[in-house]
Amino acid sequence: MGTEAVQRSTTRTVAMRVAIVGAGISGLALAYHLQKLGVPYDLFEAGPHVGGNIRTVQAGDYLLEMGPNSLHHSPELEELIRDLKLEQEVLPASPVSENRYVLRKGTYQRLPSSPLTLLSNNFFSWKAKYRILQEKKVPPSGHAYETISQFFERRFGRDVVDYAVNPFVRGIYAGDPDKLLVHKTFPLLKELEQAHGSVLKGMVLEARNARRKEVFSFVKGMQTLPDAIAGKLISLHLEHPVEMVTRSQGKYILSCSSPGDHDTEEYSTLVLALPAPKAVDLLQYTFPGMAAAMQNVQYPPMAVVHTAYNRRDVANKLNGFGVLHPKAEAAFAAGTIWSSSLFEGRCRPHEVLFTTFVGGVQSEQHALAEPEELLQQVHQELKKHHGIDADKPNFQHAHLWKQSIPQYDMHIEDAHLMARELEAEGLYIGANWLSGVSVPSCIRHAKELAHKINLKLRHAHNS
Repeated sequence: MGTEAVQRSTTRTVAMRVAIVGAGISGLALAYHLQKLGVPYDLFEAGPHVGGNIRTVQAGDYLLEMGPNSLHHSPELEELIRDLKLEQEVLPASPVSENRYVLRKGTYQRLPSSPLTLLSNNFFSWKAKYRILQEKKVPPSGHAYETISQFFERRFGRDVVDYAVNPFVRGIYAGDPDKLLVHKTFPLLKELEQAHGSVLKGMVLEARNARRKEVFSFVKGMQTLPDAIAGKLISLHLEHPVEMVTRSQGKYILSCSSPGDHDTEEYSTLVLALPAPKAVDLLQYTFPGMAAAMQNVQYPPMAVVHTAYNRRDVANKLNGFGVLHPKAEAAFAAGTIWSSSLFEGRCRPHEVLFTTFVGGVQSEQHALAEPEELLQQVHQELKKHHGIDADKPNFQHAHLWKQSIPQYDMHIEDAHLMARELEAEGLYIGANWLSGVSVPSCIRHAKELAHKINLKLRHAHNS
């Protein structure tokens, strides 16, 4: 019997239905796994489209990613791709994606690709390399709220913080390593420190025992994944903004602004798959403490600028994933992905396409610049560092995320603690501010959450 038949044959027990609010990748994956398990649900999405921050735009000859540009393989993601029969749509990144660059002293320098290539790479000075190699002698710390900067400076020295950690956190997480907590943002590093006494040793052992996580996207862009999941769902309600959540006798009632029969529906379980700020209004009367905690979760603004030039006008060979800009270099942008070097079909054959990220915690004002100034600043910086001989781009497009990536800093701690406690009340969080910000993390968390909810509902039904 197929998944759809199983879902429709399930008795619609009011007390056992799950409400999911938000059809980003977390909400979609959760609904999909609940459906596979035969658990009745309703997935509500305020807008006409699914995917949340995963958004692909086809602008003429240009395929533009507004959110994540690529994925790393994970067991849960690979399972989902097989289930959705998307294998033929997977587009592996070019081999040059292994090369990553950082702006240092005004020029782009290649980062060591692994701990083992550290000595043969000229990115760090011999003094810095010596300090890095002493890492195995550094004892673990008992500091419960150690920041990323504190962790890396303690173990590897300041040069690593300034020119490896800072640009990575700034460009990938839109964050500030002086504020983000290492055990929240990079829990594996703390685990390696505790298990092996050395992060370097642990990374080498992990690399030997694990298959390399290759980078990939899809032929028609990242939007392929959320759209494919949505196409399998039988209880997805688009353009159904949930305006209020009330609770009576242990059941949740959702009030939607769109017409429908869901205003009278009662749910035993509620899952908020929303950015924290959007969930605040829904909980301020039912769970005011949780609403107050979520208000403290930080989401900095981030602008995404796509720029295309003729290949012949760009001196840089662009043999890599892209470049990150440390705060110490005082650059306008946080970094740039060399999109046309990674994946084919992103622009016209005679062109190159750049995807530049501007803003984040360390330079919010840059993201909020006037649109014309933003585009011009990005163009001038690309010209300067890539040797571009063109007065203006062939194409340029900007998109502003007013609230981009949740920050795993001290402010998120209370929200995480309360989220775990409220599961006893049938309220769950299925969002990247709890699961981890990467797409594979969201999908893994969604699958785990679906099984957790299923077990709880079965136990309640049998008791």
